[in-house]
Amino acid sequence: MRSRRTRKALLPIPAAAALLLVSACGATGFGASGGQGGATGANSGTTTLQQTPDFGKEPHQMLSATESRQVGWFVADAAGFALYRFDKDTAKPSKSNCDAACLEMWPPVLVGEHTMTSGVDPTLVGSVERANGRKQVTLAGWPLYRYAGDKKAGDLTGQGKGGTWFAVTPEGRKAQADDGAAPAQPGTGDGY
Repeated sequence: MRSRRTRKALLPIPAAAALLLVSACGATGFGASGGQGGATGANSGTTTLQQTPDFGKEPHQMLSATESRQVGWFVADAAGFALYRFDKDTAKPSKSNCDAACLEMWPPVLVGEHTMTSGVDPTLVGSVERANGRKQVTLAGWPLYRYAGDKKAGDLTGQGKGGTWFAVTPEGRKAQADDGAAPAQPGTGDGY
């Protein structure tokens, strides 16, 4: 089992305020059970946030710095799924070059009503307009994606795919392997 821990937020928000913010957005987050749902127990006074599996349709986006033994610090979404950058994109100016079949395996992280950060400098977060007119979240100019092959929070199965896909660090760089090298897996498919 991989060890994960989350970097402290740059702008700490009390848990009750964060819950209010998420509730006000009409969003569902994630909880221990990992299922779909909302508040538990009408009179219990406790609220459990549950995972939202519908990529790109959340009324908010959360970018959280997370650590793994495999790559060190990387950015994950509200459900704990790794976010990736594509070497064939550009950061200056921001431009996505993943389209058509590429998007089936690498869905873009679309801008929601709110983009919140934890351990990620909010001044590095932006957006770029895609060909279909939707806006995609960027970090340090790099468009962000999820990988369809990641099945649970903390998975990093997209790391190094085709030698062009890498988990993104909180600074927008490529996440590195334990030995400091960004591992490449040329010829493994899904590299586009």
